[in-house]
Amino acid sequence: MKLNPLTLSLIPLLSATAFAAHAGPQAHVVCAYHHTLGDDAIMMFGKPNQAMWHDFFGNTHTDAVSTYQTLRAQPETTCDNKADSSAYWAPSMKLPDGQIVTPAYQKTYYQTSKVEQYPLHPYPAGLELLAGDHHGSAPSSRITFLCANGKGYSNKAGEVCGLRKAGDAVQFNIGIQFPNCWDGVNLKPTQGHSNATYDVNGACPTDYPVKVPTVNMNIAYVLPQIKTLDTAKIQLSMDPVMNGDTREEHWGSIYSAHADFMNGWTVEGAHYMTERCMNKGIDCGSAVPYGFTTVKENALVMSDEPDAKHAAPANLDISDNWKNGGRTKNPETMTLVKFAIPPLPQGQDASLFKYSVRIYGGKVEMNGADQIFFYPASNDWNAGSVTWNHRPSCNYSSDASLYLNYKREYRMVDVDKAVRKALAEGKTEISWYIGGDRQGNHYQFDPASTEQEPMLMLMGFKGTPEI
Repeated sequence: MKLNPLTLSLIPLLSATAFAAHAGPQAHVVCAYHHTLGDDAIMMFGKPNQAMWHDFFGNTHTDAVSTYQTLRAQPETTCDNKADSSAYWAPSMKLPDGQIVTPAYQKTYYQTSKVEQYPLHPYPAGLELLAGDHHGSAPSSRITFLCANGKGYSNKAGEVCGLRKAGDAVQFNIGIQFPNCWDGVNLKPTQGHSNATYDVNGACPTDYPVKVPTVNMNIAYVLPQIKTLDTAKIQLSMDPVMNGDTREEHWGSIYSAHADFMNGWTVEGAHYMTERCMNKGIDCGSAVPYGFTTVKENALVMSDEPDAKHAAPANLDISDNWKNGGRTKNPETMTLVKFAIPPLPQGQDASLFKYSVRIYGGKVEMNGADQIFFYPASNDWNAGSVTWNHRPSCNYSSDASLYLNYKREYRMVDVDKAVRKALAEGKTEISWYIGGDRQGNHYQFDPASTEQEPMLMLMGFKGTPEI
């Protein structure tokens, strides 16, 4: 399946999410629709074709017997971030004229608030959540509706959707907000017990003490076959009456909107989203890694202190000057960093993944932007003993460069080619010198064991497929 201009044009329309008043750090994924089944692995596990018709997004293997283990064992996904093999599903939709239609995609925002007071915990492996009421008959503050040509999101049906601005289709969205306070015990809800509830002003109740990111799922239906849509006349699938293996279908109003979420994020991705991003007040956007490692060792080596050891520097300092006599005639300070390499996932398209180093800092001088360089180094050094006089050789032929100014912020450095070369050579670690701009300017970055320590990240992305 490939992207086309119609599909690409849809994605920005969800940037005004159902819960646009949200103010806080967040992440997001876009997942195309994949299949429809009468299955529900949360409330009707092991009973294929006995649940209401559901439209599935994300993991392409989701069915009546899906679990976290099966999602991760078969991680193929329609989501744009390969770290997310979660299963998302919602009831099928019937238009007023009787057509049963499929959605184009869903965009999920993972959100939170007041993390400084009430920090998040990563999703535990196997967490399953429900939102909405499949017997609902009245508006809910957790369910919202949108006509793409209309007045924004509302929790009341009755607006008549017209053609979007482009005039090519009617677009109708349903927004579904999931509970974000887990009871800390039950990974799966049951008919008699909900395993999660909603926070109150950012705080979780005592019976549900574990705060997790809020799943805000926004389902987009793009309908070029109609000119208008009365949202009060939309119907959603309900559980069938089973006569043996024969289904007797039932349908409910738009107020019966609901959805299911089965966590399928990689452990590292789920951890990063909370501990390394949202709990720090950072908007992750789509940049949640498939896997990562923090810097294993770092040290400074300084030409004007040739026998000094700098194993635990307060900052990763960098400076050199290749002018006025050349590099060897001027003092030089370089940072050595070593990382364990996050392995590429087995059985997946390696071309969809990319290695990057994330560092935090910037240039000291405020005289514009310049480049620094990542020079390859062998791994036969340790921070406790390395000095300028006893260090790995450096040939000053860079694996990567970074153009940066004086702002202290996160910086991403593309090191994919160098890491893949190391993997091909059978290495499990990789080291670099970080060298200066050759103009005599100074740079500082946060070192190991700080909140913004350097990381080697494995990112996996693909275009969101068209249905």
